[in-house]
Amino acid sequence: MAENKSTAPPSLPPGVGTAVTVGTFDGLHKGHLGILDKLLNEASAQKLSSLVVTFDPHPRQVLQPEFKMKVLLGTQAKVRLLAELGVDYVAVLKFDRTLSQVAPEKFVEDYLVSRYGMKSLVVGYDHAFGKDRAGSEKVLGELATVYGYSLIKVPPVLMDGKPISSSWVRSALDAGDMQLTSRLLGRFFTISGKVVEGAGRGKGLGHPTANIEPEDVGAQAIPEGIYAAVVALDGKLLRGALHYGPRPTFNEKAPTLELNLFDFSGDLYGRRIEVSVIERIRPILRFKSAGDLTRQMDRDDQEVKKVFEKISMPASTLSRAL
Repeated sequence: MAENKSTAPPSLPPGVGTAVTVGTFDGLHKGHLGILDKLLNEASAQKLSSLVVTFDPHPRQVLQPEFKMKVLLGTQAKVRLLAELGVDYVAVLKFDRTLSQVAPEKFVEDYLVSRYGMKSLVVGYDHAFGKDRAGSEKVLGELATVYGYSLIKVPPVLMDGKPISSSWVRSALDAGDMQLTSRLLGRFFTISGKVVEGAGRGKGLGHPTANIEPEDVGAQAIPEGIYAAVVALDGKLLRGALHYGPRPTFNEKAPTLELNLFDFSGDLYGRRIEVSVIERIRPILRFKSAGDLTRQMDRDDQEVKKVFEKISMPASTLSRAL
């Protein structure tokens, strides 16, 4: 089971050898899955424990805060996904400017070898870490001869002749292209959160909604708008229309996350749900009256239902990692 050691993770139990990979793994897309598949195979073949070393916050948020990068996957969700994929341990290092100044040689010696008992290191095709990203494949190869670990390089996972990357996933999300996002991830993009009490306005409009308090950064990664969405609840797949953004018709600027589930009338208050975002229907619009908004919501529901008529939704498609 993956362990989230959020700050200064201690050493693994004495004598445990590990196959290690290091990275942010933001989004856990198909490119990352190629690396993780190699990691798990290497760990099994060499009778080692598999370990993912990752960082929180995302290094770019610390080193380039002006960029205001959208993170695709929160740390808790990332650790959960890695555990489901079969990774034995996850070490989450607190990333700050002090850690960013650690030379690759010292990072390998102090963290990967001494602290984590690394015997094999699995890296992606464009991997580098340490101060100024100086820990290139060449440097890691030289260090392998010093510390006696195996270095395994994984080629890129291509789609349409192009390497899959987190930046490509962000571009797809920025464009509201959920179909491309799903292809890149190998699963639907998800947002997790707790259902909380709302204003009850949706019920008054004939479209009762579950108001969701996001527990991760997923909602911030998608454009504001109306989406076709699915929730797996009590063994059933429930379909509905998802609203993310402000409510300009009522002069409310704060973004909200609200889900109108079709054919459902139960009580979800206090429950944690995970919403799979399938397709964007339209942007957020201002309407002259509540009646105009209600009529548009009726049309939105019809558009959402058309989306589900076009796709097959077996339970397996909602798996976190396909």
